Amino acid sequence: MRVNEALTDTRIVAVEGPRQAGKSTLCTKIGSEQRMRMVTLDDPNAQRGAIDDPSGFTAALGERTFIDELQRAPELVLALKSAVDRDPRPGRFLVSGSASLLLSPRIGDSLAGRVARVPLRPFTQAEISRKAIPPWLDGLWDGKEAPYIESPNEGKAAHAQRIAIGGFPAAVARSERRRGAWFEDYIAALIARDVPDIVDIRRPDLLPALLAHLAAGSSSLISMRPVARALAADEKTVRAYVRLLELLHLVVSVPAWSPGFAARAIRAPRLFIEDSGLLAHLLDADATRIADDDVLGGRAYESFVAMELARLLPHTVTAPKLRHWRGPHGEEVDIVLENRTGGVIGVEIKSGATVRRSDLRGLTKFRELAGDHFIAGLVLCTTRQTVPLASRIWATPIEALWL
Repeated sequence: MRVNEALTDTRIVAVEGPRQAGKSTLCTKIGSEQRMRMVTLDDPNAQRGAIDDPSGFTAALGERTFIDELQRAPELVLALKSAVDRDPRPGRFLVSGSASLLLSPRIGDSLAGRVARVPLRPFTQAEISRKAIPPWLDGLWDGKEAPYIESPNEGKAAHAQRIAIGGFPAAVARSERRRGAWFEDYIAALIARDVPDIVDIRRPDLLPALLAHLAAGSSSLISMRPVARALAADEKTVRAYVRLLELLHLVVSVPAWSPGFAARAIRAPRLFIEDSGLLAHLLDADATRIADDDVLGGRAYESFVAMELARLLPHTVTAPKLRHWRGPHGEEVDIVLENRTGGVIGVEIKSGATVRRSDLRGLTKFRELAGDHFIAGLVLCTTRQTVPLASRIWATPIEALWL
């Protein structure tokens, strides 16, 4: 468990992730096992004390404490820093929050060297299916072949229901009708409660519309200028609000890959909605529409698979970085995995079952560009079984991510 490991060598451990992902439940269990004092800033008295006198509040907490909903009192962060500077023993504080508060512009210090940030995202399909992390996610880097998977499902309908449900525990447990109402309340609560805690914004009404625009382009290189024009908003404001949605763990930015590090910094990232169930809700799409609508279904499948990888990979031994690649002539690889030695695996994502020659254009160009750093290429799709397509390139059923 990454949280327990971090508590053995780091003064403050921050468990971060979207609201309703299970952070409080996990941290309460760990805090109880480690006999920590537990305080929630959802309690109005505790919140008031933390805001009015953060130093006094921190001094009264004792040696080891779990603080839930840290974003409710940003003033507390610098007091925690002061406390762990005076007493640098590891495991002093376990904190959780539904925003990346430590990256917020409202906090004047990143707590570098004092904090370990552990992400807790919605359930993976492996967790929902009660399966372990697939071992091939590490084995492929060692020159092993892609996992041989036989799937009973084929075609765009194969995983449409999984995509429509997503990974939030509360959404998984609800019916389709109740899920829609839950997502409506979820978005409203974020804007009403969490946003004011981390930043002062002049147009909170802009956030739902912006989120809907980003959902319509999820998995794309999204240009802010046309989005700002459509929302009748300033482009600088839109960029700031997109960053806010990232801090709230609703949107994930995947940076570009390039052989040269300088080029990576100036190339546009791809933006994804964090959870496929939230994406389906924002697009007003159910499982049938995801299966029947080629454009919407393709976008939903791509976002679903990319975010499954984003949730799984930090828990592997290799723990590669998630990137994407776009060539000068329009060639693309949806997801590029890069390990610490510079080795890369290219991943194409398709909602269909048939892989055509044209579908391999991006992967073959990428293989040439990466040269000796190219480890493997995968086309994750809704085919029935794993088949080799070219040298070090396979088509593999999407179920490989949870079987």
